[in-house]
Amino acid sequence: MTTPIQFWVGWPFYRNAYTALKVGSSSMDVLVVLGTSAAYFMSFFGFIFSDIPFLNQFWEGFDHPFWESSAALMSFIILGRYFEALSRGKVSEAIRKLLNLAPEKALVVRGGQELEISLAELVVNDTFIIKPGSKVPTDGIILSGESALDEKVVTGESMPVNKKTGDEVIGATVNSYGLLTCKATKVGKDTLLYQIVRLVEEAQSTRAPIQDVADKISERFVPIVIVFSIITFAFWYFIQGYTATPALLFAIAVLVVSCPCALGLATPTALMVGTARGAESGILIKGAEALEKAHKITAIAFDKTGTLTKGEPTVTDIIPIDGDISKDELIRLSAAAEKGSEHPLAKAVVKAGENQTLPTVENFKAISGKGISATIEGKILLIGNDTFMEENNIAIASQITDSDRLQSEAKTVVYVVYENKLIGLLGIADTLKPYAKEAIAELKKMKKEIIMITGDNEKTAQAISKQLGIDKYFAKVLPQNKEGLIADLQKQGKIVAMVGDGINDAPALAKSNLGIAMGSGTDVAVETGEIILIKDDLRDVVTAIDLSKKTVRKIWGNFFWAFVYNIVAIPVASGMHLLLTTQATATGVEPTAWVLGVSQTLAQIPTLGQWLGDFFLTFTKTSLRPEIAGFAMAFSSVSVVANSLLLKRYREPKFARTELKS
Repeated sequence: MTTPIQFWVGWPFYRNAYTALKVGSSSMDVLVVLGTSAAYFMSFFGFIFSDIPFLNQFWEGFDHPFWESSAALMSFIILGRYFEALSRGKVSEAIRKLLNLAPEKALVVRGGQELEISLAELVVNDTFIIKPGSKVPTDGIILSGESALDEKVVTGESMPVNKKTGDEVIGATVNSYGLLTCKATKVGKDTLLYQIVRLVEEAQSTRAPIQDVADKISERFVPIVIVFSIITFAFWYFIQGYTATPALLFAIAVLVVSCPCALGLATPTALMVGTARGAESGILIKGAEALEKAHKITAIAFDKTGTLTKGEPTVTDIIPIDGDISKDELIRLSAAAEKGSEHPLAKAVVKAGENQTLPTVENFKAISGKGISATIEGKILLIGNDTFMEENNIAIASQITDSDRLQSEAKTVVYVVYENKLIGLLGIADTLKPYAKEAIAELKKMKKEIIMITGDNEKTAQAISKQLGIDKYFAKVLPQNKEGLIADLQKQGKIVAMVGDGINDAPALAKSNLGIAMGSGTDVAVETGEIILIKDDLRDVVTAIDLSKKTVRKIWGNFFWAFVYNIVAIPVASGMHLLLTTQATATGVEPTAWVLGVSQTLAQIPTLGQWLGDFFLTFTKTSLRPEIAGFAMAFSSVSVVANSLLLKRYREPKFARTELKS
C-alpha cells in the first residue's frame, strides 16, 4: 500500500530532486526523497529479510517496519503542493477574452451590395457600415455620417467621443447612435486591439516569478541536514562503537524528522486562509505571488475612468438663471426634450429627471455634435453647446463665470433656452466613485505614492486629481503607452501596483508588479489582474495591502515554528542528548549521576512522585526512532496549520468597516 504512494504519488519529487542534483543544486525535494526513501527501503528490507538468519545478522534491529512514516510524509507534502497549485490564479483566458471583444461579423459594401462577412475576410480599404448600437469591426476612417463612439473600453476616455467625416474609429468600440460608413485602414493583427493583445502576452511572459522563500531556505538547509545525518552515523558507529543498526537508525531519524513538510505547508496553508478571508471581504487574491508582493508596493497607479470614477456621465450641476424657474422645473423641461435623443449626455439628463412628470414633446430635432430643439407646451426649447447657442443668436456671455467654473472642474457645459431666453446651465461629468477620496487618503497615510493615469485631456485630469488629493497624474495616455509608463516607474526603483478596470488597462496590469482589477471591469482586466476587487470598492485596495501584510507575517511565523521544531528535534533524533544523560559502564549503558539525582528528587513528590521519577529516567534513555520522528514531523505540520488558521480572525482596517461594506 505504501509503494504506490512512494513511487507514483511521489514521482514528481524524485524527478525534481534528480533535476536539482544534476545541476549541482539542492531543494526541499532532495530532502523529501532522501527521508522518505530511507524510511521506505529500511521498512522494505526489514520486512523482507528479518527472518532470514544469514541476512539478519547484518540487519538485526530492523525488524520493525515503519511504512507509515514514508506514506505520511509523502502524503502531507504532496497535499501541500496541491493546495499551493489550487491557490495560483490562471490568466490563460485573458488573451481569448480580449479577442472576443471584437465583433464576429462586419457589414461591408462590395460591388454596390451590402454583405455580412466574417472579420477574417475583412481587408484593408474595405468599406464597412456601423449601425447604431453596433461594435466597430476594425480600425478605420469615417467616409460619411456623424455619431458619438464609446471608446472607454479601449482608450479609457470617459465620455463618448463625437465623430464626423474624416475621423478615425477603433475596432471593438461601440457606436452610440448615428449610421457611419467607414474605410478599413488596419485589419487583423495590425489593429489597436491586437496590439493590446500582444502587449499583454509580452508583459505576462517577461514577468519574473517570485522566488519561493521555502526553496531559498532549503537550498542551504538540505545540504546541512544530509551532512549532519552522515556525521551522526559516523559518530555513533566509529567513535561511540555502536553497531551499524542503531547508528543507521539515528541517521535515518535525522533525515525523517528534518523532512521539511512544515516548511512546505507554511506558505500554502497561510495562503488558503488569507485568500478565503479576503474573499469574505470582497477581495479575490490569485496565488502566493500576489500576497507576497502586495505589502511591498511603494507606488500605486490608478486608471481614472471606471476605477476612480463611475465611467458614465451624470448631471452634477443644475444652475437656473431666470429667478422664476426652479432647479426642478429646469431639469423637467430638459429631461423631456432629451428623451428623444440617443446621445449619452442626453441619457444623463433624462436620468436626472426620472422622478419628474415629463410634459409632451413635439417637433423634436437633433443637430449632431451641437444639441437639440423641441416644442414643449407650445414653446421652443433649445439644449446644446456654445456653438449651438451662437448659431441661434443666444447671448451666453453673462454666464461666462459659471461656464468657466464648470469647465475648470472637467464638466461638460450644456445651455438650456426656453422661448428664446437662456434659463439655465447644466454641468455634466463623470463622477467620483463612493469612498474614492477616503481610499486615496488612507493609502497616503500608508506612505504609498499615488499616481493617476487617464486617456482624458489635461484639464479633466487636473480637476479629478485635485478632487481626490492626488499629486501626480498623467493625461492623454494611450493604451499602448500605459505599459511603458509603468515600466518607467519601475526603472525609477518603485514597486508599482496598477489598479484598473478596462481592456486598455490589461497590458499595464500585466506589466506592473501587482495588477489590481475592479470586479465591475471587463473580463480581460479581471483575468489579467492578480487581485480582483469583487465589490468594486476602492477601500478594498487598502484592505488587500493590509491583508497581504498580515498573511506574509503569518507565513514567516510558520517558518519560525517549523525551524524551532527542527532546532529541537534534530539533536534529539541524532541521539546527542544521550551523551549528557547516559554513560558507558562495564555492564552496559547506564544513566549519569545527575539524571539519577533528578529522578530521585522527583520521586519524593507526594502522590505522583514515583511516576514522575520513572518517567524522567525512561525519557533520558530514549532515542527518537524513525517512526516516532515521522509522527513528530506530522505534529510540526499540525502546528503550522493551526497557526495559519488564526488568520481567520483578521478584520478589515477600521475605516473600511462601514454600512456600505455590509
